[in-house]
Amino acid sequence: MIGQKQKAIVALLLSFAVAAPGSPEVWQHFSSSRHFSVTFPTDWFRFGVSTDRLQIRSSKGGAEAVLIKRDQAEITVVEAEGSSTKTLTQVIDYYTKGTSILSRTTVSNESSKQGCGKIEEVISKESVIPPGDALVSVPYIINTELFCEIDGHKIVTVLRNWEDDSRQEDYQNVALQMARSIRLARGKPGPRV
Repeated sequence: MIGQKQKAIVALLLSFAVAAPGSPEVWQHFSSSRHFSVTFPTDWFRFGVSTDRLQIRSSKGGAEAVLIKRDQAEITVVEAEGSSTKTLTQVIDYYTKGTSILSRTTVSNESSKQGCGKIEEVISKESVIPPGDALVSVPYIINTELFCEIDGHKIVTVLRNWEDDSRQEDYQNVALQMARSIRLARGKPGPRV
């Protein structure tokens, strides 16, 4: 029988393990100006110049705004605006407004003492354009959003990919590993109001 200490070590190793064939093996560290840090795969590509959030894509290209091309995913990690005055449920409601929620689960993160103890995973879909504005079938984006709270800070990891992308599960594994790596910088000011 495995003891509690061995379970913690195994869980820690699994949180950094490669979850799928072809997944990245090398991760690097990002420190936000909002006093959190996260690790991300080096074979994903950073875009944007903001220092308060991490924005990466699975491949080069795509528009600088919010557009991803086919067979591409985007992950953003950010502290929810005004999170000190909102509950985690209020943050989740804000991020999922206007989407069709497909599933909602709580993911344990027992290996983390300084990070997210539990992560709320919400998978939803939304049309690229309002269905009423289109004369043809409207494509959908799948959002996998991972919400966690650490010392009053609500940190959100948002994965976006096209509905029919065969690599969605791989992307979701990367996003979950990233969410599990989130830490707060100690000795920093509390959340912004």
